[in-house]
Amino acid sequence: MKRRKHKRASARLLGLSVAVLSAAAAAFTYTAATGAAAPGEATGQSAAPSSGATRTVRYDLGDKAWHLPQTGEPGELSGVVHYPADLGTGRHPLIVMLHGLHDTCADRKAAAARTAAEASGDDAAYEAANAKLSAWPCAPGTPALPSERGYDYLGRKLAAQGFVVVSAGANGINASSVMGDDNAAARADLINRHLRMWQQLSSKGKGELAGKFTDPATGAARRVGFAHHVDMGNVGIMGHSRAGAGATWQAADTHRKQWPQGRRRQGGGSAGARLQRDDGGHVQLQDHQDPLRRLPGNVRRTGRR
Repeated sequence: MKRRKHKRASARLLGLSVAVLSAAAAAFTYTAATGAAAPGEATGQSAAPSSGATRTVRYDLGDKAWHLPQTGEPGELSGVVHYPADLGTGRHPLIVMLHGLHDTCADRKAAAARTAAEASGDDAAYEAANAKLSAWPCAPGTPALPSERGYDYLGRKLAAQGFVVVSAGANGINASSVMGDDNAAARADLINRHLRMWQQLSSKGKGELAGKFTDPATGAARRVGFAHHVDMGNVGIMGHSRAGAGATWQAADTHRKQWPQGRRRQGGGSAGARLQRDDGGHVQLQDHQDPLRRLPGNVRRTGRR
């Protein structure tokens, strides 16, 4: 019986304290010190600590709004945003989170058929059902699985501490044909795409995200004044499982030319982790005391799954 493998890699978090994380993460500085701004954006003071109240909006630019650079396969540009209810007058650090490998479509009949096929050992039926559950875009009338909502608990907790937190959708990558390094690189490209959109919104109040926020429950339009309230000089990236490799790939100094333009600080690395491949050719994070490539700032390993 052929089964779709779900490999795990440790999550990692940049530019923020990991004390609030219950999942494994690695932390290091990604961009300039708090208060730094994107090119052309006036530098201002970071916002005061949040009062604890938070709000949530989402954006969805379409299931085919982005394409994998390796194959051209379609992917979504969507995200759930948790943020302090009072953005105040300063800027808040931005965190972009990306989920790991999961099914992409909420097809109950296909899920039941796959379970039955697995029990009976019917490979053909299993693959047919699995194709429906891992398609992108999903078939008409079949909703997408909102894997990005699985981190709502963490997003709200971080937003209560003053962060603007984006949990981005990656169903298009999960349904794609890319594997190994190409999969990590595709996830890194998607993270960078979201960062560029937030850079435009933060610096000018314009760009693809302007006017695109909605209420997650009702779909009603929501106006949120993120312009000049997001600190693009203090950005964190976190990836869970397969997206952990993508987050590390995105942050590696060898790929810094792919980062959105902006001021960044380069620092030495005190390392507690390294990348290696598993038997399937997938990038994994393992315990080690050697440098994790060459990263801006410091690497600190805080756990492992």
